[in-house]
Amino acid sequence: MPRIRFGIFPITEDWPDGADMVRVYDDIVSEAQLAESAGFDSCLITEHHQQADGYFPNPLMVSAGVARSTTTLKVGTCVALAPLYNPIRLTEDAALVDVISGGRLILGLGASYVSEDLAAFGVDVKQRGALMEDTTRFLKDAWTHDNLDFDGEVYHFKNMRVTPKPAQQPRPPVWLGAWTPGGLRRAGRLGDAWVTDVINTLPTLKSFGDIYRKSAEKAGNTPSIAVLRECWVAPSTDQALEEYAENVMTSHRFYYQAGGYSPLADPWITELSSVDEFTYDKVAQDRFIVGSPEHCIEEIERWNAELGSDYFVMRFRHPAGPDHEKAMASMRLFGEKVIPHFA
Repeated sequence: MPRIRFGIFPITEDWPDGADMVRVYDDIVSEAQLAESAGFDSCLITEHHQQADGYFPNPLMVSAGVARSTTTLKVGTCVALAPLYNPIRLTEDAALVDVISGGRLILGLGASYVSEDLAAFGVDVKQRGALMEDTTRFLKDAWTHDNLDFDGEVYHFKNMRVTPKPAQQPRPPVWLGAWTPGGLRRAGRLGDAWVTDVINTLPTLKSFGDIYRKSAEKAGNTPSIAVLRECWVAPSTDQALEEYAENVMTSHRFYYQAGGYSPLADPWITELSSVDEFTYDKVAQDRFIVGSPEHCIEEIERWNAELGSDYFVMRFRHPAGPDHEKAMASMRLFGEKVIPHFA
């Protein structure tokens, strides 16, 4: 049986109005502590800005908080939006989180696809690829060199020293998110892993994976694929669907309305006359991992066999639910019944 590791990416917003973000943070810490005891490998935080629901805008700060409440769980971002950061500041802050956590940082980076995120920082959408490239290259070099001269497409630095250096040697892993050909090739050239989106199906991700692997192999890198997936496990598949199906669709209807679903990958969406027709039965196949422990094991084995993914980062909750206690129970069952199968 393949060795597969699992992480969680918790909700970082309070539906619908962001009125109780203290509770959201407390829930994240509790879920991270449970994840650690249940055998998960990591807790990774996402990033958005200008959101009415209070979506946490600083994943590294949240990761540092989680690190202080755990001991072995890896912490980090999945993903931080690289074009929004000065690369020196990001490099310093990420190194500090690695120091604070005792060498447990995973730094996932993405180029951003939400216009509000980019507009809030005055970032030109046409520059996000170049900013992503420069930032990734800079932080990897600055973590391992002093007196660094850096000549990128956007950023140019002379005699740069970034301190402190990370606790991990030679540096923390850098995962790159991508779902465009250029981004996938960048992930292969510069990333320690490619981290997928949560929307696209297994067949679509397989086609993406071909682009990524060719780029990684050309650069002399070992391909590694971390999959973001919606996940829920219950004693029976019927119970899992009853508890999770409508909650996961609140998020995916938002993605659909925001243009995250492409008719190239899901041609059936052109036949929809309203968002009410965007239903779980149309979306779930080859996309969600929801069911009994046995069913989830079968799905993870299938994804591993077909895509080669060796790391799964799971989202058990959505702003509309299930609630914190039910999510804790599902994560606990996943740790008891699913994770040991792949240890």
